[in-house]
Amino acid sequence: HTHPLFRSTKNHEIEELHSHGRRPTRSVKPRCALHQNSFLTLFCRQCMVALCELCREAGSHCGDGHNVQSTTEAAPEMRQKLDTVRRQVCDTGKPSAVQNALSEVTATITELNNAAESTSKSISENVECLVGQLRKEEREMLNKLEELRWGKLVPL
Repeated sequence: HTHPLFRSTKNHEIEELHSHGRRPTRSVKPRCALHQNSFLTLFCRQCMVALCELCREAGSHCGDGHNVQSTTEAAPEMRQKLDTVRRQVCDTGKPSAVQNALSEVTATITELNNAAESTSKSISENVECLVGQLRKEEREMLNKLEELRWGKLVPL
């Protein structure tokens, strides 16, 4: 089993499949979080969510563009999609989409770290340059002050 290998699934409870490949029928049907007296008997293919009859009639799933079907009709295709993803995880250790996203994030982090290091170096160089200029101006002003001071003194 690969469940213990991943942080997101290591606490999952594993159910054994019957010999014909299906899980035992649940004795408790899932209820709608919004309409708690209604069972989740429908599935919106566009939103990829299970819903109850009230959600379909009064919610955002009642409009055009929402292909709602019974969970019994949707289940075989969703199981097939889940099985495809499961095989990807088992074969490669991670789904390719996750691998690609992880690579992109890693590359972005590297770019940001490089940019931060370059910016930090540039700031340090600019500060050193400004400090050098200020010290030069300080010396020049002190020299002028000394010249003025010695020039106004009258020897006895």
